[in-house]
Amino acid sequence: MAGLVFWAVVGAGSILAVIAVVLFAVVLRRVRRFGTRGWAERSHLHCPKCRTEFDYDWVPGVSFSAVRLGTGRYMACPSCGGWSYFDLYGTIVRRPAPEAPPPAPPP
Repeated sequence: MAGLVFWAVVGAGSILAVIAVVLFAVVLRRVRRFGTRGWAERSHLHCPKCRTEFDYDWVPGVSFSAVRLGTGRYMACPSCGGWSYFDLYGTIVRRPAPEAPPPAPPP
């Protein structure tokens, strides 16, 4: 009986791990396909160590390569590699509304 419970837990854990990987792949693909028009936000950041300016695309609520700290993240600069605190919400780049598609040509 204990072996049956063990394998049930292992099976459920495996299924949950597969679901998590699939959801991560779907989110990553959607963000890459739609860029900042999808679920991602874009922030214009300045590194306090090397003074480099860069744009950073991020998905609200998701951080795999940074530590979330309230409205900012503690992450590595892509230029110098130094870890610093970056305020993501205060530096969001506002994008204009998408333009309407051109009208279809008459038949």
